[in-house]
Amino acid sequence: MHSGSDSLDDLDDRVRDVAGLITHLTTAAAFADRTLRLGRDPEVEITRLAVTQLTHTAGALGHALADLGDAVAHAGALHQFAASPRSAQRTTSMESTRALLHARIDSTRGRLNKAGARLHQAADRLAAPRSLRASATAPAPVPLPRSAASRTR
Repeated sequence: MHSGSDSLDDLDDRVRDVAGLITHLTTAAAFADRTLRLGRDPEVEITRLAVTQLTHTAGALGHALADLGDAVAHAGALHQFAASPRSAQRTTSMESTRALLHARIDSTRGRLNKAGARLHQAADRLAAPRSLRASATAPAPVPLPRSAASRTR
């Protein structure tokens, strides 16, 4: 990514992608939860596990979206620095801000990869034959997404 509008365009696309995923997962979880409450699901335990996985993944995506929000702020700072007169301080500030931008993007990428891997593993457990599923899901609780580390600016 480069400083300026190219980064903001790319970040805009990624924010929309992640926000869309959160919406999709939340909608799927709400639909599955309604089927449980209405007593229409013959596979109650599978649906409960699916709702849990979907909501945990939506939470992890929310943390990734927060990282993207920070990246947008850093891209905006780079945009402002680009308009200022050239100086050693400007160069240092741009390098520092660019490093912060890339750190947020890397953090987002890592969070998305972990969330995807957890969801994939959960899908494999849910798709396993019933006898394997009962033994595989009972002893291994699904970890909740960790909260984002506090950041100071």
